[in-house]
Amino acid sequence: MVSIHWSIACVAVLGTGLSASAGVVSGSQTFYNMSGSSRTYTYYQYAPVSGGSGGSVMNGSVTTTLTDLNGNGASLSTDPAGHAIYTATINDVAVQALWDSQFGFAVGQFLSGATVPASFANVPLPAGVPADGNTGVVLRFTLSAGDAVSFAYTFNVVPGPGALALLACAGCATNGRRRKS
Repeated sequence: MVSIHWSIACVAVLGTGLSASAGVVSGSQTFYNMSGSSRTYTYYQYAPVSGGSGGSVMNGSVTTTLTDLNGNGASLSTDPAGHAIYTATINDVAVQALWDSQFGFAVGQFLSGATVPASFANVPLPAGVPADGNTGVVLRFTLSAGDAVSFAYTFNVVPGPGALALLACAGCATNGRRRKS
């Protein structure tokens, strides 16, 4: 009777398609360039990750609002080295990029404008990249003089539902065997 109870619990877990977040980097950051010339910025944000395993997928997004504060228009572009503006990392290894070296955005005098959000969803974790350690977002960009830019971004690694269900079933089977003994 006990083994039937545990089998039903395993089927219930498999049927729900449960997934748990292994690591999330999310933020909103504003940068002001109060200098008299364009400036290049590099910003890092990290979060620890644990429990990741095979079958993991990645999700991420970025959007920005650019504001002219000095009356001569504002521009946002990739850095001089041509890095993507948004780079998702796992253990300092770039795993996904948005707004590549061709990206640029501008607004007119004393105006603000928002970009169309860029995103990726359910992208498999690259082979050889462990899902344990640190996830991160790196923002690299050049901002025009006397202007401001605000970023909203996210990046997460999610274990696949199959991996989580198998772990749950293994735990159920182990508990069932212990109770019978």
